[in-house]
Amino acid sequence: MVEAVLSRCDGADSVVVTTAAPGNLATLLDSFHAALHLGVRPRRLADAQRAVEDELARRSSPVVVVRDAHLLRTEALQYVYGLWSLFPERERRMPVVLVGPERIRSVLRQPSLASLESGSFIWHRLATADGIRLRRAT
Repeated sequence: MVEAVLSRCDGADSVVVTTAAPGNLATLLDSFHAALHLGVRPRRLADAQRAVEDELARRSSPVVVVRDAHLLRTEALQYVYGLWSLFPERERRMPVVLVGPERIRSVLRQPSLASLESGSFIWHRLATADGIRLRRAT
């Protein structure tokens, strides 16, 4: 559903990442490397992060979509926030869409994720059978 909406946005280069258990930073980076077609993730997380960031910076209008975002652990959510905050020099920040059920709001209210909550966000409820919620940075 989210991908269908993004396909109608002129110039949006969507990067859809599907979260997998255990939801830590390493598995999130595995998903980013697959979504960005970067090949096998480097062993060192810092190298993997740099590869993701370089590829996103290379794209003219990236939009990051994280499916099942409620499964992400704090360190992985903080990395997603870090990606969003890396691009302040652009005319608009890189949109980040977190997709998951209603409980994603309680996950994001953790004190350790206060910086993620501090941005300007818009909540959308999609009219679907599974009641998915979208969170998009603006």
